[in-house]
Amino acid sequence: MLELQTQRQLVNLLVKLICLTVSACTTLLLLAIAAFMVAESLPVWSALGPLKIIAGTDWSPLAAPPRLGIGTMILSTLWVALGAVLLSAPLGFAGAIFLAEFAPPWLAGIIRPVLNILTGIPSVVYGFVGAAVLIKFFEVSFNMASGESLFCASLILTVMVLPYIVTNSESALRSVPREYRQAALALGVSKQYLTLRVLLPLAKKGLTGALVLAFGRAAGETMAVLMLAGNTMLLPTSWFSKGEPLSALIALELGTSVVGSAHYQALFAAGLVLLILVICINLFLTLLKRG
Repeated sequence: MLELQTQRQLVNLLVKLICLTVSACTTLLLLAIAAFMVAESLPVWSALGPLKIIAGTDWSPLAAPPRLGIGTMILSTLWVALGAVLLSAPLGFAGAIFLAEFAPPWLAGIIRPVLNILTGIPSVVYGFVGAAVLIKFFEVSFNMASGESLFCASLILTVMVLPYIVTNSESALRSVPREYRQAALALGVSKQYLTLRVLLPLAKKGLTGALVLAFGRAAGETMAVLMLAGNTMLLPTSWFSKGEPLSALIALELGTSVVGSAHYQALFAAGLVLLILVICINLFLTLLKRG
């Protein structure tokens, strides 16, 4: 008996050490990436100042002197990413509730593999489908010269992040102890009341975590928004305006910038702003999750 307890303690200690090592390596990797981006972009931060770069709306890196404001791209990123989360959250939560509480086992066994397949489809395929279908639809249905818009990009991102929300939200709902379900049903409440008034509040931390993951995925997506957002430097005044998110800006111009130039350094500054933006949104949602 003592040997069995000792073995269990050793196994638990080993698992804790492995988890601690993986967490430490992940944190160090994130810090290393951030430090590299800071080092590459530091000259342009020092020359222009954070306010001119972050709040500026004029992006002319080849002008003399260069104007490197990325305010329009930051706003485009927020429109696209938050719009995708806004559209996908109710659909994802509804899908998770259906799979966890109402779906027959045979149907759930079909839907779950399909969701896993959706997460593995390359983003360029989503972008190609959006360019061939959505853009044409908006051009024909609304008599638009070009169907590209931030809303169109958000629609495709909704499809891309939906599997993440459904999968993680379903796991959160299934992690609620069975005793809560049994106690609620013993009181005679309906399955719908049990789900909405008991399970969802108990699983809110996991649901918020799903939104965090979805936002990070949407904000960092490149190819789909590159093909659908319109890629214009105008300040987007609505969800249906054209724009150029930070990820699209970096993908379009990094290959043509001269290493060490102000243009090159400003692109690293844009990447650093995108990283900080995602981290700040994730921290905000994490604080809400703990509240």
